[in-house]
Amino acid sequence: MEHQLLGRICEACTEQAMKEIRLFDYQEDMVKRIEKAFSLHRSVMAQMPTGTGKTYLLTAAIDSFVEDNPNTKVWIVAHRKELVSQIEETIKKFYSYSSSKNKSLLVSVKAMSIQWLSRHYNEIEEEPGMIVIDEAHHALAKTYKEMWERFPKAKFLGLTATPCRLNGKGFMDLFDVLVQSWNIPEFICKGRLATYDFVSIKSDGVTQRLIDSLQKRGADGDYQNKEMDMLLNKRPSIERLYQSFEEYGKDRKGIVYAINISHAKKIMELYQEHGIKAVAIDSKTPAAERQADIEAFKKGDIQVLVNVDIFSEGFDCPDVEFVQLARPTLSLAKYLQMVGRGLRVAKGKKNCVIIDNVGLYRVFGLPSQVWNWKATFEGRLKYSRKKETPKERDFFLMYGKQDTVPIGQGSEMIMVMSHEELMRSLQYRELVDCNDDFAIVKLPDGKMTVVNRQGEQVIEPGNYYDMKFLRGNILSYRPRRKTVCYYDLLARFLIDEDIHAKDAPKVITINEWEFVEYNGLFRSRTYEDFALPYRPSQSALLNRGHYLIYHDDFSVGSGCQVWYYYKGGDGLMRKDSIESKDVCFLRNDYEHVYWLCANLYGDGIVVMDSKEDYYLVDSNLKKTYIGCNNPKNEEEDLQYVMPRLGKKYYHEMMLQKKEKEAKDMLLLHEKSEAGHVELYQAGKKWGVKVDGKVIVPPLYHSIAQPVGAYCAFEEIPRHWGVMTLKGKVIVDARYEKVEIYDNGIAMVTNITGKTQTINLLKVKE
Repeated sequence: MEHQLLGRICEACTEQAMKEIRLFDYQEDMVKRIEKAFSLHRSVMAQMPTGTGKTYLLTAAIDSFVEDNPNTKVWIVAHRKELVSQIEETIKKFYSYSSSKNKSLLVSVKAMSIQWLSRHYNEIEEEPGMIVIDEAHHALAKTYKEMWERFPKAKFLGLTATPCRLNGKGFMDLFDVLVQSWNIPEFICKGRLATYDFVSIKSDGVTQRLIDSLQKRGADGDYQNKEMDMLLNKRPSIERLYQSFEEYGKDRKGIVYAINISHAKKIMELYQEHGIKAVAIDSKTPAAERQADIEAFKKGDIQVLVNVDIFSEGFDCPDVEFVQLARPTLSLAKYLQMVGRGLRVAKGKKNCVIIDNVGLYRVFGLPSQVWNWKATFEGRLKYSRKKETPKERDFFLMYGKQDTVPIGQGSEMIMVMSHEELMRSLQYRELVDCNDDFAIVKLPDGKMTVVNRQGEQVIEPGNYYDMKFLRGNILSYRPRRKTVCYYDLLARFLIDEDIHAKDAPKVITINEWEFVEYNGLFRSRTYEDFALPYRPSQSALLNRGHYLIYHDDFSVGSGCQVWYYYKGGDGLMRKDSIESKDVCFLRNDYEHVYWLCANLYGDGIVVMDSKEDYYLVDSNLKKTYIGCNNPKNEEEDLQYVMPRLGKKYYHEMMLQKKEKEAKDMLLLHEKSEAGHVELYQAGKKWGVKVDGKVIVPPLYHSIAQPVGAYCAFEEIPRHWGVMTLKGKVIVDARYEKVEIYDNGIAMVTNITGKTQTINLLKVKE
């Protein structure tokens, strides 16, 4: 149970010398705020991070209520019987050492499980004045709602570290208001929670690929236990667990979270083979044996506790020095409860190492990020697995260094965050609101600002009013009471600051390109201003994917040179006599407005910026300076630069064309040799027949239709490779997506979303 306060006091003095328990300042503050909330509401939920003394807060809140309401019964309801006994023990200790005058009223408090209560409603004659629900994130409407209905006069207090549900539904069906304590960064900064080193598996490693292949879901919406067991409860996977433990936790004591009983026992056995004092504990472990193992662990006689959902909640051992995550989950609550076991502070404990062997930080981020609990409480936000992008991965992680520091030769682990980096990067901030890309935060001096996922400030901090997000990453705020400001967070541009502003800006999409509509103007999303007094038509905007062209017939004096290929000139480029009228925008470039100078062979273009500097831009939006309108030397003079550049791209394109023709001929030849190709199924597996003869036995989860002399195959879900029509595997099945083109090129995508091309002809050779 989480009687952290007692544990901390015992570190400072002996139990014999201890005369009374004193709450920490944040606990006292929470008690006062809960009391205030009860003056206005019947049902209150209180949130405090794991390891910050939530159970002593519970007891102190009860103590305060009983003092104001003598002769009133208080019930404490938990979802597991183990928690019930731990709560009872904590209450007894609290009253034994507390300065409260209500020690005689201990009999007024009863602890029970929700399961017992559901079975014995009709036998209960008393009516409680308050019902306290521990680990209230487990409060499901169907099970718990009955208490509200049976006891309409009772007040309800729910306590949790994680007010969120896997299904995304809020708690306002049961509770009226949420009272929040400090966030995890502030607890760490003030020394109330421990710092940590966080290591995780590589994004392209074997384990991450296995986890990404998990498709089935259990009744609770989390990963299906059976499928997790099938993929991860294997000797190689467990050996990788031990290897990472040996790298980071060998000289520390800690907890391993396993998938199921079988998985826990296999982990224990392997650790014991290597001389580690480890035990496995689960729900079927006899109570006496379990208690003996826990006591041995606390004394240091056992180094590793391997468990199945036993020590996620209500486990009191502050000196846990490592937490190993061997169990994937889609539940934010489970994740924070597990890592929270290691964040308690203790005498002699410097920090905790979190060994993330299942890549959970890629699902939820690091434990020290700021969580929008108000939104999850209200059911407006669901933390769930998304396809990872660099921006999403960095949001509120407080430090941008990710996936860059491999640890040990042959290790599949990387250092995500060291405790030194954590302390350097943590800055206290109060989260006001957030969307997918930005967050509104309040700084210690009371000023407000907006930060992006990298923690960078987007606007200057100020004493703003009514700051909020509008659709399309437009910010609305008031620097003064009567002034409304609209700010484009992407372009970092003040759209308007007007006392009389009425209609807010709208983000519209024309030909897959965003513009801001405001006061009759249609503005590009760039820092440099470009606006039209009318809505541009679809045909006026030429979308080339990585850039957009707007042909402006009414422009005057762009200053941009126009260069074009001379027909039949073998790559010869000539300068036009007129200036460019083609306004150019680059994808994800929110700073500049360009003019189109030239289209080169392939995907390359040349553009001019507002300073009349020219840049070569490739399909990856890489910009390379090539010259200007006022050159100082030949190297900057477009009269010399453009002909050379044009010829280079022309000859490269001609070479590619010849190579393609040769490949096409070879593919045609190979396809004719292959014969009649037929995909066939046997049971749930697929194979390949050529001219009626089995070339590939039915071994694969799926096989795509052949393209030329090749076909993509799926070995297990989301693990694709490439084989020839003769059955030879030439690209291993380790990609999330494979697309084969008729020129013998395969586009492959790994689990992180990174793509690359493979020349299948060269692979074969």
